[in-house]
Amino acid sequence: MKRALRLALIVLMLQVRLIFAESIIIDGSAVPHLVGEKLSSIRMIDADGKPIPFQIDELTSDGEYLCDRGAEPNDSLSNGILDSIDEIVFLRQDASPLGPDSGSTVMHYQKDLCMPLEFGNFPNRRRVYICNNPTFKRSTKRYMTYDHSTQLVKTPWYYAEFGNKRFHFVRAGVKKAGADGYIDLTNELRIQIKLRALWGLLPISYNEESMICHVKRYKTGPIRLVRRGDFHLSLGLGIKGSRASVNQICYPQMVRVPVYVHLPIRFHNLFKEAWIEMSPVIRPEGKDYDFKVKRHHLSFPLGAPGTLDTLVPITPTRQFMRVDDGSNGYGWLLETDMGDNFLDGSGFLIKRPSERGGIAHCGFRLAVRDLPRGRYLITNWVMFADRNVEELNAMYLHVIAPTRVRIGNRHTLINRIRTVHTRAEKR
Repeated sequence: MKRALRLALIVLMLQVRLIFAESIIIDGSAVPHLVGEKLSSIRMIDADGKPIPFQIDELTSDGEYLCDRGAEPNDSLSNGILDSIDEIVFLRQDASPLGPDSGSTVMHYQKDLCMPLEFGNFPNRRRVYICNNPTFKRSTKRYMTYDHSTQLVKTPWYYAEFGNKRFHFVRAGVKKAGADGYIDLTNELRIQIKLRALWGLLPISYNEESMICHVKRYKTGPIRLVRRGDFHLSLGLGIKGSRASVNQICYPQMVRVPVYVHLPIRFHNLFKEAWIEMSPVIRPEGKDYDFKVKRHHLSFPLGAPGTLDTLVPITPTRQFMRVDDGSNGYGWLLETDMGDNFLDGSGFLIKRPSERGGIAHCGFRLAVRDLPRGRYLITNWVMFADRNVEELNAMYLHVIAPTRVRIGNRHTLINRIRTVHTRAEKR
């Protein structure tokens, strides 16, 4: 209880100081008066009646996003109306700041079939309206651009180029603080997989080239990009390893990749141990950046002279890693439903310089030992800041303690930023 109160206080303090591009997600069931209405008639406006950017992503009953682009689009399943499971997405920063006497506009917009959505606390209380009124203008503002031919996504906070037939990036950059353009901060995401089979007698190694992901469809809206891929580990000799599905979701200031992994038998029956390392390769442009885990008072300068190759034996799940120079950079949160008691040997890693040609690579090792059979969710969140690295901490806290959204005068719900559509992704 004390920990929850302390976390709520920290979130409130950060809300007062910072407004970042937090994505707010509700589903159709939150606005039942709009369920069954045409998607083409729905609008979102701020407290002054100005249109704000938003998008509605339809889902099937199996939890699949409807995507209209790619080799295998499934938008033919669209019914053109808002269903209770469809998701409505907009940004906190586009909502109107409200004072203590700002309730009068609620009644004004009710006649236009609008429902107020409020979140935050004074002095950072905000409001938008969701309306069923096709005469209102649509916002033309977009936060996302994506070119599938180059696998390149750009937002005002970062860019990332994904590898062909890969779910991971091959280069990425962060927005320059107070200037146009990006800082080319990282090369590829370095991935190393080590297994010891046959009671530990047979070592096996893989890297990111063995992790194949076919992005068969995608959807680019003004607020987020959804890339739906089929993922497998290529074991060589024409053998494919465990299959999984990936809904890679890019928001304006963060990227989320939830992956379900199926373990058909108890891990110890096949392997004595295994681990996977994920560590972005830092370019020379990151020479003034540090790799930090503030909760454990860890800080490693990436551009310092001399060599460094270490693994800090702290389980990295539910921790927050940062690479920043005090002004901008990125943060990384790893989450999994694997129990920490099965992750002995995990830790934070840094190597300086990197054998991949960068000044360093840094990230985490997730080691697995006697894991029971079952399906496990592994989620990676990457967050970006362009002027104040405290934004990274604010985003981290809003992921682990999502914002509460009040719907009209009826009820309050939790921002669905953490929702995973399990039936589709466990398939």
